[in-house]
Amino acid sequence: MGQWIVTRKCQRVDDRTSILEFLKQGRWFGGLDPALQQLIVQRAHVVRFARGDLLSEEGKPPTGLYAVLAGHVRVTRRLANGVEVPVHIAGKGFWTGEYATFSGQRVIGSIVAETRGRAMFLPAAEFERIVDEDPRRFRAFMALMLERHRLAYGTVAELQGLASEALLARRLAGLAQTWRDDLSLSGPVDIRVSQVELAAMLGLSRQRLSALLHRLQSQGLVEVGFRSIRVLA
Repeated sequence: MGQWIVTRKCQRVDDRTSILEFLKQGRWFGGLDPALQQLIVQRAHVVRFARGDLLSEEGKPPTGLYAVLAGHVRVTRRLANGVEVPVHIAGKGFWTGEYATFSGQRVIGSIVAETRGRAMFLPAAEFERIVDEDPRRFRAFMALMLERHRLAYGTVAELQGLASEALLARRLAGLAQTWRDDLSLSGPVDIRVSQVELAAMLGLSRQRLSALLHRLQSQGLVEVGFRSIRVLA
């Protein structure tokens, strides 16, 4: 696996205005007080990553909060047998690192770069400074984690007892919705995910997943590409 990107030289944000305007598109950051938005970008760095690099690693102490500016990442979780499985695929506008940074607990899932890219990185120490300066800001930060909790809770409840085809359709719809929330998008969403990764996320065989995807495609719900799936509905 690649190196930790926080061990590389971090660059101060030199295009704050464009980054700020980009991040405002997201549901969480766009809803923050403008003064807090400015402060987060001012205290942050830009880090670049290559395919396979770790933004965070399960079981490690918190490092900080990341916002993906370019590229794609995957979230993985280690099972009891030691095997890591993907649980989410994300792209531009995705925020991560919130659980460990906000709670001070160890990281609960690894974030691995799928492609080259860059992210805005707010170190845990800078997060602590921002909150210490005005404790009321903690509630604004917590809104991000609570939104993730709401989505995760709803997903677990909705996926119970579904047949494989309905399970796949619902999981793709959930992935597409998080991508839309990250960038305030509407309409079709292109999710960069291989069929092997998606099959692992759902506990299906690669062959079974392929058959189900073609069935959804025939219904006009998705378009299957090379290492990508366009969710139309």
